[in-house]
Amino acid sequence: MKRIVLLSILWLIAAFSPAQDRLSEAEINAMEERIKTVTDPAARLFFQANIYRAKGELERAHKTLAELIVKYDHDKRWVARSELLSARFYLDMGMLDAADVTARQVEFLNKGTAEAEEARRLRLRIKQMKEQSEKSKENGVSG
Repeated sequence: MKRIVLLSILWLIAAFSPAQDRLSEAEINAMEERIKTVTDPAARLFFQANIYRAKGELERAHKTLAELIVKYDHDKRWVARSELLSARFYLDMGMLDAADVTARQVEFLNKGTAEAEEARRLRLRIKQMKEQSEKSKENGVSG
C-alpha cells in the first residue's frame, strides 16, 4: 500500500508543470520529507529530480535524471519515466525540438505502455506549441 501511495505521488509530481502554478514551500517541504522514506535508489533519484523541478532548479533536475538513466539503464520502467520527464524539462526550458525528439524516442521504444501514450500526448502538445510559435512569428513579421 505504501508503495502505491508513493508511486501515485511520483506521478502527480511528474505531471507538475512549472508553466502552471508553482508548488508552495510547504508542498516542497512535504516532498523533501517524503523522499526520506524512499528506499528504491532509482525512485529516490526520480523523486529528487522532481523536487529540483518544483524548486525551479531545472539544470540540477536534469542532471539527477541523467544520473538515474546512466545508473539504472537496465530498469526499463524507470528509464522510460525518466526520459519522459526529461522531455518535459526540455519543454520547460523552451527547447521544443529536444523535447519532441526525446518524447518520440519514449513513444517508439515503449509501444503499448502508459509512457508511450503519455509521450504521444506530449508530442501533440509540442506540435501545437510549435504551430503557435510559427503563427506568432508570422504575425510579428507581417505586422
